[in-house]
Amino acid sequence: MADEATRKAVSQIPLLKTHAGPRDRALWPQRLKEEYQALIRFVEQNKAADNDWFRLESNADGTRWTGTCWYIHELLRYEFRLEFDIPVTGSSSELTCS
Repeated sequence: MADEATRKAVSQIPLLKTHAGPRDRALWPQRLKEEYQALIRFVEQNKAADNDWFRLESNADGTRWTGTCWYIHELLRYEFRLEFDIPVTGSSSELTCS
């Protein structure tokens, strides 16, 4: 069960309303726009709370995402590259970190 701070943070992120995948040529651009809006809002919230911990970007059609995330522990910064694909077939995606 989420605490009140988590509920408040999540309530400020726009909901994704379009049910579409990369095969849905007509609806996919709208879904991708919603994904970007939610991601931008999440990053803004994190920066405002001094909790910036990742960078993420996608290819032009929004099916391949790459970026970095990091964690600071005992004044050491651990940084990881990540990659994942939004599968066109609708199967689950695989997250690769290095």
